[in-house]
Amino acid sequence: MGKVKMEKLQATKMTNQALKLVKEIVGRYKGRLSGSKECLDAAEDLAVEFEKVTDKVVREKFTLSEQAFLAWIKILVVIYPIALLLSFFSLPITALILLLAGLFIMVGQFFLYKEVIDRFFPKVDALNVFGIIEPKKEVLNTVVFSGHHDSARVFNFFVDKPHLYIFKVGGALASYGALTLLTLVQIFVKLFNQNYSIKPFLPFQIILTVAIYLMAKLWFFASDEATPGAGDNLIASAMAVEVARYFKNREKPLEHTRLIVASFDGEEAGLRGARHFYKNNKELFEGSLYNFNVDCPYFAKDLFFLTSDINGSVKLSQQMATQCVDIAKGMGYEAFSQPIAFLTGGTDAAEAAKVGFEAVSLMAMPWDNKSRANVYHTPNDLPEAIEVEAVKRALSIAIRFIEQVDE
Repeated sequence: MGKVKMEKLQATKMTNQALKLVKEIVGRYKGRLSGSKECLDAAEDLAVEFEKVTDKVVREKFTLSEQAFLAWIKILVVIYPIALLLSFFSLPITALILLLAGLFIMVGQFFLYKEVIDRFFPKVDALNVFGIIEPKKEVLNTVVFSGHHDSARVFNFFVDKPHLYIFKVGGALASYGALTLLTLVQIFVKLFNQNYSIKPFLPFQIILTVAIYLMAKLWFFASDEATPGAGDNLIASAMAVEVARYFKNREKPLEHTRLIVASFDGEEAGLRGARHFYKNNKELFEGSLYNFNVDCPYFAKDLFFLTSDINGSVKLSQQMATQCVDIAKGMGYEAFSQPIAFLTGGTDAAEAAKVGFEAVSLMAMPWDNKSRANVYHTPNDLPEAIEVEAVKRALSIAIRFIEQVDE
């Protein structure tokens, strides 16, 4: 039997095992918000799987503020009508201070994924799990293959009339920005015009009053319900088990590469689990450092590698992405690299890049503000939504990349 055929059979077996594990965990724990018992139990299940295929397993407990990450949305919703009322009463300076405070929170909490307001929200227990396979000889490289096991809150805007998503979100944020601009104009007119009157501003204020409807809709952007999170992103954690199994059972062990297979908690809460991992395990990171992160591997035809992260604020590795694209094309797979689209969030690879790793995120779904997988952040994110071929390709590329690093 030829080498290529053998590799394809092995990739098929690994894919089937990964999907089987996803189905089992989703069957036990429907939704896995960070801090929930379901999420902690799922992490423990993954740790047990890692114990079978790695040299050492670490259960890394930490705390996070799960509710804080998306709280900026409701903060803006509350600020908007108050600031508008202040504008009507010719108190634009107070209105502007409120509006700018909201913008500061939004930029820090979502655009940059900083922990701006986390301290004001209750802490919950979270759990990262990771396994380590040591090389035969001196460690010259460290590769972290990562996914995350927590699932997202259902985004109601992706469930109810998803084609209006941009209008709903964009319209609300544009209204907020317009009110901020209006208060600025009011301030300047009030400072430099002794005959200041509210009348010229009334038409704009009336329009912005109508826009309260759009702002109010934002209050219901995210549900209290968690998605099943099969493709986003339990499948990547199950793939980590298979990557470890492959290298643990391989006749020729890794010679100079420490392989860490990790499943992070708190990705959907602002990458908090990956942030904790990369800050607290520096003793494991030796030699050349690489993070092969996988997120949302749904559709084989849409496979690509991110070259930037967290709304474009963090640079990932173009060199590593190009290498991975070349590996994919060498296997006959279509792949490409691209920067992340603004307002589409971030992935765990960003936290690796921040501490000096060459890092990429493999994704396999349409990824911009106009088109995403129709199951993304919805109750339909079930195992059946994941294409077998997408997982096979992702596994094959990851394994070949790790082999090339070791060579």
